[in-house]
Amino acid sequence: MGDRSAPFEGERRLDRLLAGMRPTLDPVRYAFCRQPDGFPAGSVAPLGTFRETEGVTLILDAEEAIRAGLAPDFLARRIELTVHSDLNAVGFLARISRALAAAGIPTNPVSAAWHDHLFVPEPMAERALQALLALEQDAARATRPAVYAVTLCIDGEIVEEWLEWMRTVHVPEVLHTGCFHDCTIQRDDGAARPDGRVTFVLEYLAASAARVELYQREYAPELQRAHSSRYAGRFEASRSVRTLVAELPESLA
Repeated sequence: MGDRSAPFEGERRLDRLLAGMRPTLDPVRYAFCRQPDGFPAGSVAPLGTFRETEGVTLILDAEEAIRAGLAPDFLARRIELTVHSDLNAVGFLARISRALAAAGIPTNPVSAAWHDHLFVPEPMAERALQALLALEQDAARATRPAVYAVTLCIDGEIVEEWLEWMRTVHVPEVLHTGCFHDCTIQRDDGAARPDGRVTFVLEYLAASAARVELYQREYAPELQRAHSSRYAGRFEASRSVRTLVAELPESLA
């Protein structure tokens, strides 16, 4: 079981928690019940208890609650987030609650040493699971390495001057934003264009799609204006974002 006296830490980074939360729906139906005065606590085996000023709340198998004569205040299904979340993690349950609230689903979370557990109304359990899986998928996509590709068709007579400006001014400014860690400039040597323009592709490498989104939101408008002002009417541009789907096995690389 490990050394229970040693410091016990899980994942704290929000992006990793969301991308790896692996929600699992427990088949058991649970009941939140108020423990009556004088109730023999040892007669049931609750999943959890919580003592408040007003009394004790029991979380237990709904069938067991009914057999014990307890009246459920809330019938729920439990979704376990099987990622090992640190109890000091910030914002994890807030993001989850926001996603479920957007779907009109209430949740009662319980955090323990290893995992977070979400108790949702029984009729909404499957819908809640799908909402969490969608949130996980979106987060995983945002954390994958990404390429921001800019295709530029440049008037042939200014190619050398444009390349020099891109290498010494524009690309360093883009990299200086911190959103990308590398860039390549590639010339398309395919069929010549009838208008004499030459096609180049710049590929900026980012640690995640989220970094590309940050660049597009905070930095791209100003940097693109500088390029457009300098080369107005002498280029065409298009942009795309590609994210890593899968890596090849080493035997195929």
